[in-house]
Amino acid sequence: MIEINEIFSDSDKRVALWCEDVGDTNDLATMADYIIKTDVHFISVPFEIVPLIWVYLEKFKVQIYTRFDVSLNQKNIDADMYNLAANITSVCKKGADGIQLFVSQHDFESLVDKILPVRDDLFFGHDLSIALDIEDIDINNWGTLFQKLRDLRIKALVLTLNEDMKHRSDFVGRVYGMLQNWDIDCELHFILNNNFDRMDQVIRLVESEKPELSDKLHFFLDY
Repeated sequence: MIEINEIFSDSDKRVALWCEDVGDTNDLATMADYIIKTDVHFISVPFEIVPLIWVYLEKFKVQIYTRFDVSLNQKNIDADMYNLAANITSVCKKGADGIQLFVSQHDFESLVDKILPVRDDLFFGHDLSIALDIEDIDINNWGTLFQKLRDLRIKALVLTLNEDMKHRSDFVGRVYGMLQNWDIDCELHFILNNNFDRMDQVIRLVESEKPELSDKLHFFLDY
């Protein structure tokens, strides 16, 4: 097993923090103090605590991202999108620098079609990231995906590995296939459940196949 210090140095700019909800203001203050002392530049937090953590971090160069899981009910898709848009507008006014939308491959195109007409108004002055499970994406779909992502003008593509099948997983092949089809100017973020072996694989592949992406590569580690 690879340990964190074998990959990341102190204050490594590739490290971002994935933060869950906190129990009380003491926990929130402790988390904020940790973020400041470790010189982390990106964090992702539940939207409910954005205004709370912003108070602690507003004077520091920390980008506060928040996230939403998008599951579109085709019968109520307009209502779902209205609620999502209202939540995004609200949280952007309360201190969020960016929004991460977690969506399945199945709902991806419907989400893009709904967001595109209002993209500039909805995300004005804020970063948009789209998060997908890499295990859901066939190598033949990357061309279409990148076209849609370019249309959205995303800040980052976020890739997750929701269910790691270990030695039965084709994770390395899927990352390789994605890099071979890379056709977008954006950052590349990974959420890999603190699996440093997987992170090492990604870093090696990026350095080998797309070295120009190395400075745009970030990993969200659990706080």
